[in-house]
Amino acid sequence: MDIRDIELIEAVHRTGSLSKACGELSISQPTLSKRLARLERTLGAELFFRYSTGLVATPVADYVLEQSHQARSQLRDIKRHVELMTSLDSGELRLGVGPIVEQLMLPQVLSRFLETTGDVSVSIVAEDDQTLLRLFADAELDIIVGPFSASEQSTDHIRGFEMVSDKIVAVVRASHPLCEADITEATFTLYPLISPKAQGTVRGQNIPAGFNNLKIVSDNYDSLRSLTMSSDAICMGPRAVFAAQLQSGDLIELPLPVSVEWKSALLVKRETYTTPLARHLVGLFEIVAREVNESLR
Repeated sequence: MDIRDIELIEAVHRTGSLSKACGELSISQPTLSKRLARLERTLGAELFFRYSTGLVATPVADYVLEQSHQARSQLRDIKRHVELMTSLDSGELRLGVGPIVEQLMLPQVLSRFLETTGDVSVSIVAEDDQTLLRLFADAELDIIVGPFSASEQSTDHIRGFEMVSDKIVAVVRASHPLCEADITEATFTLYPLISPKAQGTVRGQNIPAGFNNLKIVSDNYDSLRSLTMSSDAICMGPRAVFAAQLQSGDLIELPLPVSVEWKSALLVKRETYTTPLARHLVGLFEIVAREVNESLR
């Protein structure tokens, strides 16, 4: 069985008809019928039940279809590895980042990447942690950087690199009533809380119940900061994303009754990491992460 056989089974299953599958596969019906019959003989099993209303997959075909997703991912991995086995002067990388990484690290990384590579293109996807992991597993992304734990995600096939670590803080506008008040856990239930949704390394930490009572959930920190400075909202997030406003005095950090840490990591498949282009981008992320971590001390 090869990829063309899988495509045949997928087309017949999707359309439920040999004639319609012929249109998708651009082959004649006699040819398709012969290929399907030959495949069933080779496997020693019937792949489709023939009814007057159309063709329905047998348990054998269902199993093949279920496994074909993994097989296609492996083929994409091989194809991507071959494509990346080039110099820094040409190629393409597909990068996935979380919303905080997009703000804290990506501009500095891309600026240096443009200065040190030739005719290279990078496509970037910004998504939540679960979507990034799924796209990475399906070989749709070459490298992902987000709220992951390098130690938890590293395997025989995946290399993990620790990136930026920062404390989650609560901030309010400089003239907020809480700036002059005694802060307790109950205090945070008196004003609207706004924040990105808890992801990755933050999800599951010991966050008090009141902190989950969010009025607005958004991954756009520009919008969250603007709203915080123009309302009585309390905004939660890594301290680094508020650094400029905290330094200028536009935002004030409130003491939190608990300590919650945000961590990030870069994940890359080991075979991808052996290619010059991927290794170079990983190295740039390591440099920028080191600089950001030093600035947070």
